[in-house]
Amino acid sequence: MIRTHQGFPVRLVDAPRLTPAVRSLVFEPAGAFDYRAGQTVRLTVETATGLATRRPYSIASAPGALGGARFEIAVSHVENGPTSTALHSLALGAEVTAEGPQGGWLSLDPDERTLRTLLVATGTGLAPFRALVQERMRTEHRAALGVLFGCRTRADILWRDELRQWTLDTSPVRVDVTLSRPDADWSGRTGHVQRHLGTLVRELQPELVLICGLSPMVDEVERLALELGVPQDAIRTEAYDR
Repeated sequence: MIRTHQGFPVRLVDAPRLTPAVRSLVFEPAGAFDYRAGQTVRLTVETATGLATRRPYSIASAPGALGGARFEIAVSHVENGPTSTALHSLALGAEVTAEGPQGGWLSLDPDERTLRTLLVATGTGLAPFRALVQERMRTEHRAALGVLFGCRTRADILWRDELRQWTLDTSPVRVDVTLSRPDADWSGRTGHVQRHLGTLVRELQPELVLICGLSPMVDEVERLALELGVPQDAIRTEAYDR
């Protein structure tokens, strides 16, 4: 296993656009790369100014899901953001330096994969949960897994086709997408994730609640979950703007 303090080269092998603002980046390490679903990787990339910046990104694919040691991240393009601009501009075949895996607040131990779990995410906060769901889908564990995912518009829904696949009759996964700016023919949930948390907690009775996104949402959802009776030690959070 590559240790977290060592930098190693990774090559960009695929880069589909997920939404108008979010690009998926699939990297292939030169050697082995072992990690757990829910962990992050830190990338060093040269920006337009010539300076190199290092940023952590949640790994959006389960180990082995892409074949070999490949892994995927999702990067939102931030206006005037040098790192996101540089990553969005990478050409296929480009190499950057990675460090990791790191973190693991959102990873599940083997015995936790049998627990009823609710995942609450907004934006690219869905990335680590996608890895967790991919991992759950290929195991024998059939414990209920709920995903509450908030976006602004229909165009901002990440991995839309895959989310539909998660909800097949044979799947243990329930997906609820809510839009804060729905179009006229949207028939799903509307508003922020906070609006629907109570319903999902009552219906799923989760034994674990994992939350990922910008800190205002994370803090508010954690507060609401506690008010709904979810124990503090059953709640895990990760805010990617802290």
